[in-house]
Amino acid sequence: MLSFSQSKAFFIAAAFATLTFSLYSFPVFGKQQTLAPEKVKALEEKTKCSFINVKSGTVNIRKGPGNKYAVVVKLKRGDGVRAVSREGKWVKIAARTYGNPPNQTFEILDGWVNNQYINGCSEDQFDMWRK
Repeated sequence: MLSFSQSKAFFIAAAFATLTFSLYSFPVFGKQQTLAPEKVKALEEKTKCSFINVKSGTVNIRKGPGNKYAVVVKLKRGDGVRAVSREGKWVKIAARTYGNPPNQTFEILDGWVNNQYINGCSEDQFDMWRK
C-alpha cells in the first residue's frame, strides 16, 4: 500500500503527464497556441477567414446559436477569427487568430456570433455570412 506522501507524488506525476499530453496533442479551448502545420492546414481548409465588425465596444461570442446561450468570450472590432458555418443568423466560430502567416497563432474557440457582427476577410467574401 502507498503512503500518503507516495500517493500524493503519484497523483501529481499523473496530473502533470495528462496535462502535458493534452497540451501537445490536442487544441485547448481558450488558449493561444501555435498548432502543428498539418493542424493549421486542416483548420484553414475547413474554415473561412473572417473578422469581427462591431461599431464600438465588444460583441458576445456565445455557446450556441442564440441570445439564450451563455457568453464564452467577448471580441472587439477587427479581431480575426476562423468561421465554420451559418445557422440562421448565427455563425459558428472555430478559432481566433493572432498575427499573420507564417507566424499566425490560434486560440481555439467553440462559439457563435450573430451574423451582423462578422465579415469575410476578402472583398469577394465580405458579406458571405449575411447572404
